[in-house]
Amino acid sequence: MKKAIVFGCRDIGLGVIHSLAAKNIAVMAIPHEVYDFAHFSKFVSAKTGRISPDKENIKLLDFLMNLNKDWDGAFLLPASDPSAVFIARNRGELANRFVPAVQGWEVISRIINKAALYEQAGKIGIPAPTVFYPDGAESLIEKRDELTFPCILKPYETHKFYPVFQRKSLLVRDFGELLKKYTLVRENNLRVMVSEIIPGADDHLYDYVSYIDRRGSVSAEACMQKMRQHPPGFGMARVSRTVPVIPEIRDLSLQLLRSFSYRGFSAAEFKFDRRDNKYKLMEINVRPVLQERLLLAAGINFPYIAYMDHIEEVRHSCTTCDPGIYWIDLVRDLHSFFKWRKRENWTYKDYLQPYFEKKVFCSPLFDDPVPFAARTLILIKEALRARRRK
Repeated sequence: MKKAIVFGCRDIGLGVIHSLAAKNIAVMAIPHEVYDFAHFSKFVSAKTGRISPDKENIKLLDFLMNLNKDWDGAFLLPASDPSAVFIARNRGELANRFVPAVQGWEVISRIINKAALYEQAGKIGIPAPTVFYPDGAESLIEKRDELTFPCILKPYETHKFYPVFQRKSLLVRDFGELLKKYTLVRENNLRVMVSEIIPGADDHLYDYVSYIDRRGSVSAEACMQKMRQHPPGFGMARVSRTVPVIPEIRDLSLQLLRSFSYRGFSAAEFKFDRRDNKYKLMEINVRPVLQERLLLAAGINFPYIAYMDHIEEVRHSCTTCDPGIYWIDLVRDLHSFFKWRKRENWTYKDYLQPYFEKKVFCSPLFDDPVPFAARTLILIKEALRARRRK
């Protein structure tokens, strides 16, 4: 029996589950938190109770090592940043029973830590935002005259930062706000950098998605353009589309990944900076992407290619991705339309245009309706909770 265990059951997990199901691979889904929903998919063969890979590391490892022998040899796929970290940190022990899709911590730790990532990018000449690494409030005060505003506080490790602040970075408008937010971050034992904001709307952001097989060859690649984010400017994609691979982004991404001797999934995000007409590195994710259902519709099944590489030891190459297909997070796009329409300056035609193109939705309403219903309820609860906090 072909089998895989998917860690994380939100949007990414649902896309991975659908991609594996398309190839008749049995899936065990392990949800992490109360807001997970992909384990309700009709394509899930087995599911567990909630186990957090960062807060319940030992419990999750014990569960896996004592799992029914029917799951021996299963492919371990992370569908969240914490689960990628969990698999990387415990790869040696997990590999005794399973086949991990993630490299060891010695490689992964240098990529998910943005300070280490930017340092390596600087060494090999890859453009990135201008950043400053404070080691305390005093260093911010010393640097005050050199800082420009607005700027952002960007975490070294997003997987630790996001659960605390429910966002990937913090916008800072002036020095007083910088000191206040920096102090708050440090109180939560998190490390951040002060980063310039590269000008440009959400549609200046591009992702080069690739799978580098165990031999070091690119088995699959695609390029996506973000069109709208939630929230605008510094959030998660809510509308994206496939575009032809941009050679400059491809070359920069592979140069950086190969400098780490990296193998596996990756999504390198760049923002085009019109000030110097260069693509600037934002981050690299080392797990499947939010838009897996889009990539599947465009002709590339990344999870299956990884499965074939690790389990069947077959190189399943696919580098042709249909351009011009949209991916839409319907609930978040509607919410953002009503909340931020004036701020975004999109016309009604701009908002509606993706809905009239070839498209897939983040959570399908008809093919697999229970996750869509569960996710909608979760997002409503999240919105109400955020409103109560305010």
